[in-house]
Amino acid sequence: MYKILEKKELAMNEIMYKIHAPHIAKKVQPGQFVIMRAFENGERIPLTPVTWDREEGWITLITFIRGRTTLRMNMELNEGDYILNIAGPLGNPAPMKKFGKILAVGLITGIVEVFPIARAWQELGNEVITLHVSPNPMVLLREEFESAVSKHIVEGFDLKEGWGMDEITQEIVKRAAKKVKELIEEEKPDFVFTVGPAGGQKMIFNIVKEYGIPMESDLHPIMVDGTGMCGACRVHVGGEVKFACIDGPGFDAYKVDWDELIHRSGFYSDKEKLALEVYLKNLQAQGGAQ
Repeated sequence: MYKILEKKELAMNEIMYKIHAPHIAKKVQPGQFVIMRAFENGERIPLTPVTWDREEGWITLITFIRGRTTLRMNMELNEGDYILNIAGPLGNPAPMKKFGKILAVGLITGIVEVFPIARAWQELGNEVITLHVSPNPMVLLREEFESAVSKHIVEGFDLKEGWGMDEITQEIVKRAAKKVKELIEEEKPDFVFTVGPAGGQKMIFNIVKEYGIPMESDLHPIMVDGTGMCGACRVHVGGEVKFACIDGPGFDAYKVDWDELIHRSGFYSDKEKLALEVYLKNLQAQGGAQ
């Protein structure tokens, strides 16, 4: 059991949990993740520790409320409550070396995974430029980035009435494409790093490869156990099957089969939508989580 020391809404649908997890705080490195199960019979979800304190033994996790589990966490868990299980740290740390000038891009909530990596790269002596592309109500960690890297840029936009995630994603992709190309021309980075939805990352890759700049992408395929046993997070990289949980989550963007990744990412979207609808109906009918 892992006690929630603090809970705070950082931006629209973006919830920060500060959790007592000393075994993770002691060993976690930038780029690694954890698998969390908040409730009995609940699903396991991968999350990235954003900040941590090795001596005090806490980590912070940020969830984007989109599906049943993240909504239920926000509805039912508060400071002083407990998370059932957290396994980790898992995955490989991000490569910590001097690249020179780095452009690190986070799309929507992907920016929370960029933060610990970008900060560590900056501390190593790199010149790190970070770009956050997001609806304005969902912009977060602005001050933290501004104090941690050489330059932090927010490409925000207002939401329009009636927009869903499809429309938001389209706007993000359009704006990210324009801004990334502009920054490559102006800043001439030696290395590009991206985190976010697969479609958006593929778009950025298509721009970056025109300039021949090395690029690494943090991939988010479907993940269940996070230890390489279930095989759900398999991706083709360089013509070989890799598991994002144990071989990644960072991969050479030039070797990723982007079309396969995008296709697999939507396998369970209808079931995820149904699970959320059932939970909301139960809340309305009975006034509690089911």
